[in-house]
Amino acid sequence: MRTILIEDEPLARDELRYHVVRAGLDVVAETGHVLEAEQLVRTLQPDLVFLDIELIDGSGLDIAKRLQSMPHPPAILFVTAYDAHALEAFELNAYDYILKPYDPSRIVRAIEKVMRKPLAKAPRVERLAVESGDQLKLLSPREVDYIVAENGKTKIVTRSDAYPSNDTLQELEKKLADHRFLRVHRSYLVNLAAIEAIEPWFNGAYTIKIQQIDVPVSRTYVKILKEALGI
Repeated sequence: MRTILIEDEPLARDELRYHVVRAGLDVVAETGHVLEAEQLVRTLQPDLVFLDIELIDGSGLDIAKRLQSMPHPPAILFVTAYDAHALEAFELNAYDYILKPYDPSRIVRAIEKVMRKPLAKAPRVERLAVESGDQLKLLSPREVDYIVAENGKTKIVTRSDAYPSNDTLQELEKKLADHRFLRVHRSYLVNLAAIEAIEPWFNGAYTIKIQQIDVPVSRTYVKILKEALGI
C-alpha cells in the first residue's frame, strides 16, 4: 500500500515511518509542509496518507478538505497530540484518528481498517497480456500463482514460467480484484487458490507456500489473509 507521511516534527516522523514500514507499507514520500504535501498527494496518488492536524505552516484538516476534490482521494489517517479535532476529522471521512505518543498496535489496527476499503475497480479483465519472446501471450488469471514487485520491476509468476509486466503491483491488484487475488505484502499479490500452506514466521508474520516458494506475509496482512481463507 503506497503511503505518504505528512508530519512536521522530524523525530515524530521518523518514529511514524518506522512503525508504518514495519507494518509492511511502502512509504513513497514524506513532508512537513502544507503546499508540498498537497502537491505530493496529487502527483503520486497514494493509497493512504498519515496526516498531522497541526502543521507548522497550516492545518492538516484544510489539506484533507482540498483532497476531497480528487477523483480518487486517498484514505486518511489523522495523527495528532490533541483530541480536540476528532469530530471534524471524522466528518472529513477519515479512517481513524491516532493520538501521540504512538502506540504500534493502534497504528496496525488503523491500517487494517484502511485495508478493508474496497479498491477503486478497474475494468474486469479476463486475460493478462504478457511478453513471451516475440509473442504477446494472454494469461488467464487462474494460471497466475503470484505477482511480485522487485527493484522497480513487476513479475507475473505461473506454475511453469515467469513474465515481466509493465503494470505496477497496485494496477494489477485493481485489475484482478474480482479474481480472488490478495495483497499479502507490499511486494506480493497472491492467488488464494494457489496457496498450498501457511506457516508462522516471526514477530506475528507468516509465510505462504506456493510452488515450494516461501512468500512473505506482513503481520498487518495476516488477519485479512486468514479471513479470506476462512481460518
